[in-house]
Amino acid sequence: MKHCTNCGYELEAGVQFCPNCGQVVRRNEQPDEVSTRERTGESASRHLKTDQRVQNAEQTSRIPDNDGNVAQQPARNNGIIVIIIVVALLLGGFFFVKNRVVVSRDQLAANITKAVQKKDGKLFLKQFSKDDQELKFSSVGAKSVVRDMHNHSRDSLSEVGRIIVDGQRVAGAHAKYHFTVESKQVLGIFTSYYLTTRRTPIRVLDYTGSDGPVTVKLEDADNQRISKQQLSSGFFPGKYNLKVRSGDTQDDYWIWPNGDGETIDLTLTSDD
Repeated sequence: MKHCTNCGYELEAGVQFCPNCGQVVRRNEQPDEVSTRERTGESASRHLKTDQRVQNAEQTSRIPDNDGNVAQQPARNNGIIVIIIVVALLLGGFFFVKNRVVVSRDQLAANITKAVQKKDGKLFLKQFSKDDQELKFSSVGAKSVVRDMHNHSRDSLSEVGRIIVDGQRVAGAHAKYHFTVESKQVLGIFTSYYLTTRRTPIRVLDYTGSDGPVTVKLEDADNQRISKQQLSSGFFPGKYNLKVRSGDTQDDYWIWPNGDGETIDLTLTSDD
């Protein structure tokens, strides 16, 4: 059955005009077929417009380079952000190492001066090499050194650090301390300076005649016992108060290593 393509009126066979609206009826074409084709065309048109919008959106997210190659804009932005972060981290690490790890000669001198002025043994010990810092009882020696310099230096305390860094001795101190300034490379760029010293071995000579075992304790370290190996391995410069027992005899002694590396003989004698 035919229907008018304009108003949908049911048409009889052979009519040329729609009796309802006057629409011309095309020959050899079913109205239903025309209507279906028109609807199909509209649907295809809608799909075409949708695809075009998607394509346009994709094109706006792409920017051609000088060679005509197309790159995704978000990826490029992410790459720039990554580069900025990497550069910031490198710069931050650079300044951290320079300001916190590297020690100039002037900074070394300033740190020593501050340690002596404040009688800060920990700060003084930090200016030395790792081996010197890790030496047994080195904290006791460092504390006694800054106390000695603070209380007895005839040089200005504000100049103590510069005197030591210049390789000279602090006048008035009880010992002529031997400290040496050395340097190391940090990251192959910076030069960092620090102090070193020589260990002083202790040799115990027992002339008490007691023929008993000898025990040595360090009074400044809560009377910790010092082994023969620790005595022979050497001490950091400074004053050490010792309690020494030989058999039934006990007495107080003190030693004062100065960092020259020479062995100190601790001679035990009886009172008789």
